[in-house]
Amino acid sequence: MTDHSIQHGPVTASATEADGAQGLRDQLMAELCGLGATMTAAMAAQPGFVPCEHAFGVVIEGLEAAVSSSDESCLSEVAEDVRARSEHVSAHRGVPMGTAQMPAPATPEAALLLAALRGIAADAACAMRLGRMDQDVDIFLVNALAALGAGDASHALLERAGQAALAASGLARQA
Repeated sequence: MTDHSIQHGPVTASATEADGAQGLRDQLMAELCGLGATMTAAMAAQPGFVPCEHAFGVVIEGLEAAVSSSDESCLSEVAEDVRARSEHVSAHRGVPMGTAQMPAPATPEAALLLAALRGIAADAACAMRLGRMDQDVDIFLVNALAALGAGDASHALLERAGQAALAASGLARQA
């Protein structure tokens, strides 16, 4: 058996660094909510239309960065990519561009939806790196982002979150 020594000490961080990255993560989440609203509007305007996997890839990569990145230049770049995708979808589908806003969750349901989005995004990103995507998961992600941006988290959307979580988890762990 190996002897391990654990040294405890204070966890320190520069408040400026933490505040800067958190502000950029919040900005990125707002842009993602705007893109979710734009993509949701495009699907509603043209029944049967589903955006391409590249557009959903931008959403998944954006969510992954918003959850886990502390690199300020990366967060800024991803936010710009998300905004550009929203502008593209708006222009090509003739729908208004969604508003980039992400209000702080005001209800337990909204907080739960945000937590579900974060977990589903992690599994969806892993699956995407393995070349796997699921249209139902992708559509759920943009619908949930649109709802969060609007300050809405319905019971039906939370039920869909459970279904999307199962699907994304399965994709990420498929042999």
